[in-house]
This record gives sequence, C-alpha cells and structure tokens, in this order.
Amino acid sequence: MKKRIYKISRWIHKYFGLIFLLFMAWMSLSGVLLNHPDLIRNVSVPNFLVPGQYQPDNWSRSSLKGVENMGDSLVLYGRQGIFLSTDEGKSFQHFMKGEYPQSAWGKRTHHLYYSKDKKLLLCANNWGCYRYSFETKEWKKFFSEEPIVKILAPDNELLLVGKSNVYSVDISKNIVSTLVLNRKKYSSKVSLITVFFELHDGSIFGLPGRLLWDVAGLILFFLCISAFYIWYYPKKWKRQYKREGKKSSSEEKKRRNFFLKYHKKLGWYFGILLVIITFTGMFLTPVLMMTLVKGSINEKYYPGVHEKNPWKKKIRNALYDHQKDELVLECSDGIWAGKIKGEEEFKKIKLPLRIFGMGATVFEEEKPGIWRIGSFGGLHEIDRQKNKAEKLLQTKQSNHSGRPASTFVTGYVKLQDGEHYVMGHYKGICDVEGKVISDVLEMPDEIKKNSRLPLWNYLFELHNARIFRGGIGAFYMLVIPLGGFLSLLMLLAGILDYWLTKPRRR
Repeated sequence: MKKRIYKISRWIHKYFGLIFLLFMAWMSLSGVLLNHPDLIRNVSVPNFLVPGQYQPDNWSRSSLKGVENMGDSLVLYGRQGIFLSTDEGKSFQHFMKGEYPQSAWGKRTHHLYYSKDKKLLLCANNWGCYRYSFETKEWKKFFSEEPIVKILAPDNELLLVGKSNVYSVDISKNIVSTLVLNRKKYSSKVSLITVFFELHDGSIFGLPGRLLWDVAGLILFFLCISAFYIWYYPKKWKRQYKREGKKSSSEEKKRRNFFLKYHKKLGWYFGILLVIITFTGMFLTPVLMMTLVKGSINEKYYPGVHEKNPWKKKIRNALYDHQKDELVLECSDGIWAGKIKGEEEFKKIKLPLRIFGMGATVFEEEKPGIWRIGSFGGLHEIDRQKNKAEKLLQTKQSNHSGRPASTFVTGYVKLQDGEHYVMGHYKGICDVEGKVISDVLEMPDEIKKNSRLPLWNYLFELHNARIFRGGIGAFYMLVIPLGGFLSLLMLLAGILDYWLTKPRRR
C-alpha cells in the first residue's frame, strides 16, 4: 500500500511540477517584487512591452478622469498625467513641467483643484500634492507624505484626502496638519478576504512576515530551477553518451547531487508555507473570492498586526456634504461620514445602491443633498433626503447588485458648453447611453505611443493572469484557480514523497 501511494504521489509531483514550472517561476518572482511596491514604484515598463489592451485609446483606461475649466483653457487629468488645451479641447499639450513626477506610477493624477479668486491650482497624484506656479509656469512639490486621492475646499478650508489620512492645509503659511478622525467600531470581526490577502503576502505578521514570505518565494524559484536540472540533464547525458560515448563529468554529477539534495530539503522545510501561499492565492481571484465575501473570524483569533490608524490604506475617494456639514469618506470597508471638528466619531452610512468592489471612481456633491456616484457598476445620482438612487447612465444592469455594468465608469466630465460625458474603462468617452464618442476631446496619438505601465501594475497583471485576457478572453479567470489547484496537488505530493522516503532514526 505504501509503495502504491508513493508511486502515485511521485508521478503527480514529477509531471505536474514539470508542466507548471513556468507558472510557479513567474508567480514566485512577481510575488516577491509585488510585496515591496516602494522599491519598484518608479520603474516603468516601456510601451513596446505593454500589451495593446493596456494602452489608452479615446481616453480609455482612466487616462481621463476629469476636466478643470480655467476660463480660457481646459486642464485634463488622469492616469497619463495632465494635459492643457487652449482651443476648447481641439488640441492638447503636456502640462507637467517642473517637479511633476515623470514615472508612469508617479504621474497618475487623481484630482485637480482650481480657485480663480485665490489663483491656486493644486493636483493630487500618487506622489502627493503639487502646486502650480503661474509665474514660473511650473509645478512644485507641495506635500508628499502619501498618495492624495482628493482635494476638497469646504467653507474656505482646504483638505487633502490621502489613502490613510486627511490633512488640513493653510496655503498662506504652507502648513499641513493631520486631522485626527475617530470612527465608531461596529464589529469585532475580520473579513476572510482580509485574512486570505494578508496570509498570501505575509503581511499578517508585519514586516517579518513579508520577509519570510519573500524567502519562501525565492526558494520556490530555486525549486523550479533545480527540478528542471534534475529532470533534464540526466537525459541530456544519456543522449550524449549514446551519440559520442562521453560520460558526464564529476562536476556535473556534483551539481546534480547538490540540486537534488537541496530540492528535497528546502521543499520539505518550506513545504507547508508554500501550500498556504498557494491555497490562499487561489481564492484571491474573481472566481473563488465570492466564497469568502460573507465569511469572517473573531478579532481575538486574528493573528495579524493591529493598526493604530483605522483608516490605514482604506480611503479611496471623498466628498464634502454641505447639507450636513460632514466629510464623507468612501473606503474599502464602507462609506463613513462625520465632522472634521470636534471629537465626534465617524459613522457608517448606507446608500440606496451598492458600489462596485473596486470603489467609487466618481464621488462628488452636485449640489447640497444631491450626490453623483460612479463605479464599474454604473453612474447614479443620489438624493440623500429621499434616500433614492436615479440611474444617469443607461446601462444593461437593471438593479443595484454591485455587479459590473456594460460601461465601466472611471470618470465624469462636464464641458463649458454644458454637455455631459461619461468615461468608460474600455470605451473611453461615452454619452449617457454608453455609446462611444470619438469626436469630442480627441486624444492625441502621442499619448498612446508614449504610454507606459508602472512595473508594479505590470507584475500585478501578470500575477493574477489578467495580462492574458487579450489572448484567451474571459478564460484568463481560470488560469490562477486551475494552476493553483494543480500546483497545490504537486506540493502536497512532494511533501508526501519526502515523508515516505525520509530515513527514520531508530
């Protein structure tokens, strides 16, 4: 019985391992780099290496998020940076002189704020906040503690909303102070999605956990290299011996023995950790993540590092509600509202629609009591008093399920002539019915030719297999679950092989 089990497990480990060598090699290296975004965030992948589906066309892929009207000119902003038009949108020129970041990651612009009275132009991007000098015609760094996602100006006060904090700004004195925003605690539960994410990258144990997971990733890459060497080179030596009568040298045998020895030892020592990483990674895909949505564990059983800042990397968008005099933050764990002055806690609020899981791409107050909210689930207008949602974009989706609509909304634009346009992730500029419009704000060809992708995003698309969408369509969603499952079988078979053949001490 033992020999039969060993025979099956050995076959699974050998042939599944050979089939998925490249899969595991790219997952290991990309995973290690993705674990440390700060080290690679300024590295950009050149245009010729970026698949066509990631290159903007008609201002698609969030290359246009909004337009700021400056009287005699229009300023457009988005993932490709900032562009200026002095002829009502007929032509554009780069508007990023001075200290404005030039890397693909750094120039991603989330918001612009312009005040004609104060003669003030600010921009929020991944590097922080930059201020435009109308005298020198250049941008200068104003604040760079963290990425800024929104700039708000309620009642002559200026707020910078970052991914983890909200800052109050005194422009005249160039003083930026962090606001302390407490929030009500509703539950002592931690979602399973959070647990699986943090188990997958090691962040559940803080920096030591990340570093240990990095070591496991590098060891997985070594196991891929050693597995290929152990399998391929003996076959090569046999062919060489039959053809030329030459035997393998002692150095080649030592090298193979080295790979064989440490392939077994490192595979055994790190086997369980690699199983955990592979298993959790399988569930962080659209296909299997739905099984985790309603799951949670009690906080007291959660081994992760508890952040002192409850907003840490959770803020995605913001608006100011002038009707209730409250700041509203759209976060990864819900929508929170509260006053920025005093010690009152921010509380969760419910809207009459579900925002798509990736967050609100349009989140603004049209007038007191009326909000405009857009996401991959469509574009809606919210009446806060009546608590009703009215669909602004006529999409195929008939309810508020939070599922993707026919137009993945990434921005909303209102031009000087009063015309309204919706920005689609894949379509670019559209009308309110979701039909593509190509004769408004025509995107210059040089933007597409010079577009680059941040290395982190490139590796992330590779890591989740979405980069193959252009070749295999929606089947890309099966690459990670299927590849992960078979790799998991291979790892478990390898652990079983070693345990069955490991010498036992008497």
